[in-house]
Amino acid sequence: MLYLIVGLLWIALSDRALLLMVDDLELLGQLQTLKGWGYVVVTAILLFLLVYFPLKDRDRASREARRLTGIVERSPVVAIEWATTPGWPVTFVSPNIERWGIARDALLRGEVHYADLIHPDDIDRIVAEVAAHIERGPDRYTQLYRLRDGPGGWVWLEDRTWLTRDESGQVIRINGLLVDVTERRRAEQDLRDSETRFRAIFDNVQEAILLQDLDTEALIGINAAAEKMYGYSRAELLACNVDDLSADETGFDVQRQKALMERARRGEQLVFEWRARHRDGHGFWVEANLQVTEIAGEKLLLVTLRNIEARKQAEAALARQVDRLSQAERHAGLGSWEYLLENRELWWSDRLYALLGCDSHYGKPTLESFARNFFDLESADGASFSAVMETLIAGGRPGPQRLLLKARPEAREEAWFSLTMEAPIERADGLHYVQGTVLEVTELKRNELELRNLNATLEQRVAERTAALQALNQELESFSYAVSHDLKAPLRGIEGYSQLLEADYGEQLEGEGRVFLSNIRNGVAQMNELISDLLAYSRMERRPLEERTVRVRALVEEVLESVDPGLRERAEVSIEIDPDLCFVSDPDGVALILRNLLENAFKFSAEREAPQVTVQAESRSATLGITVRDNGIGFDMAFRDRIFDIFQRLNRAEAYPGTGVGLALVRRAVHRLRGEIRAEGTPGEGAAFHVEFPR
Repeated sequence: MLYLIVGLLWIALSDRALLLMVDDLELLGQLQTLKGWGYVVVTAILLFLLVYFPLKDRDRASREARRLTGIVERSPVVAIEWATTPGWPVTFVSPNIERWGIARDALLRGEVHYADLIHPDDIDRIVAEVAAHIERGPDRYTQLYRLRDGPGGWVWLEDRTWLTRDESGQVIRINGLLVDVTERRRAEQDLRDSETRFRAIFDNVQEAILLQDLDTEALIGINAAAEKMYGYSRAELLACNVDDLSADETGFDVQRQKALMERARRGEQLVFEWRARHRDGHGFWVEANLQVTEIAGEKLLLVTLRNIEARKQAEAALARQVDRLSQAERHAGLGSWEYLLENRELWWSDRLYALLGCDSHYGKPTLESFARNFFDLESADGASFSAVMETLIAGGRPGPQRLLLKARPEAREEAWFSLTMEAPIERADGLHYVQGTVLEVTELKRNELELRNLNATLEQRVAERTAALQALNQELESFSYAVSHDLKAPLRGIEGYSQLLEADYGEQLEGEGRVFLSNIRNGVAQMNELISDLLAYSRMERRPLEERTVRVRALVEEVLESVDPGLRERAEVSIEIDPDLCFVSDPDGVALILRNLLENAFKFSAEREAPQVTVQAESRSATLGITVRDNGIGFDMAFRDRIFDIFQRLNRAEAYPGTGVGLALVRRAVHRLRGEIRAEGTPGEGAAFHVEFPR
């Protein structure tokens, strides 16, 4: 429009100016023609300029757009734009989105909704975040989510979004740049997994680990074992220094540890023992390993600590034990030795040097010197010792030995030793060793010689005593016969004359005479009984034993049949014994024991209104026990041992007749059967006799 106005003004003014300036019509026509062509040329030039430069700029912009499009298509960044209408339809997306297998045209046409491509676990979070940014800002933000790719997998996207708002603040466009960060996420996950594994390994190492800054000396890393070792929490331990973690004991000052750490900083790898301090203040031994290491490009001092308190205590206990063993060897006159077969190394205890007449400067012993320099090979087991040593020297492995050896005179004068040797034993490292001891038995050997001489004289004495004992036994047999024959014969005469006196002159005797005659007959009967009991007592040890199977209940019943019926029938007898219970012993001896115990039970319970006698038997692991119990007069436990002595009576003979030999005979019979007997009683309540027989 402006150019048209200028052109019309030019034509009008230029024609008027020519009419005023030129009178010649022909010249005027030529000038007007020239003016017209000039106007056309100028117009053409102006039109050219008006068209050329805009077209040139547009072409440049087009080339730039094509270049940018190519860059975008080849770049990992996908440009995208969404409308703010419901469903956020995609209004633009760069073609390189198809690298994820997503059809660009389908997105632009709305056939595929972008929200449907977001992972179900991420969509709610993404929608909530976008809504929050639209409502409150900020307008630039970054989101991380998963997007479905064509093959059915998922890619992690970093979505850098910005919002475009109109003058009223309403969002009119949503633009985003999508970057595939799947590899980065995988690398980050791998890094996290690696850190997790490292932390798990770091915290599960049994040794305590401390990481110290080389410049500040501050602790910057510790593991769980260090927390447990020192008793601090992680935060408390990181705030500690060397002073806090070292025991305040003589010889373990902090300056010494700092000097060691300084050496480690200079590149030395140090291993040393140290006294550490627990949070509660007690000290304990640790083995420290210090070395400089590089972690993530940073040089740190790596301190590895192992609690060796148990080992140090064991070493101290072992040292004490070795000292005790050394003292025990010295007191016992015992030395020990050990020979390592593969290395041919011989070790002696300190005491063995002294036993063999060597001082501490003797030097390291060898098996050859041990075999040939100290023992007289012509004495006792010398030849066997020489053969065993030669086998060891040749590399053989002899079996266990126990030898008696005499010392060579130049080593020890008149000294004897007992040498023992075990069979070769395999160590944990596969090597084999032989252990042995050397015990000085010089005094024992002297005593043995003296005992041998004494035994020679004792054998003669024993023979003499045996002959004398046999003679005494013969005399005892003769005495027993004399008692049985010579003492009983007058008694039989007295018994016979008293019977004749009673038969022929009984009616002529008055009351007192009859009492005297009755006492004579009772005394004769008692004397007969006493002589019989004494003979039984004296013959007990000489009576041969005959071991057979004894059925306990049957034997008890048999013995009961032999007891005086007058006593037995008044009492209530209870036999609490398994019919099948049996054991091996001498039946006659057991019967003698039962008979005397049962007769006593009946006799001392006879005055009860209802006498009761019980016989029990019980089988145990190594013994068989028989108990005879009554409800008679009992006895005081103060006399429980006295009642087994011969002729010892606790009651008057007039009230309870007897000889005082029965229980002594029982004890002797029980001991002869290798058994034990004991008595229990309560005055007025009864007594019980317990017999234990070996099975």
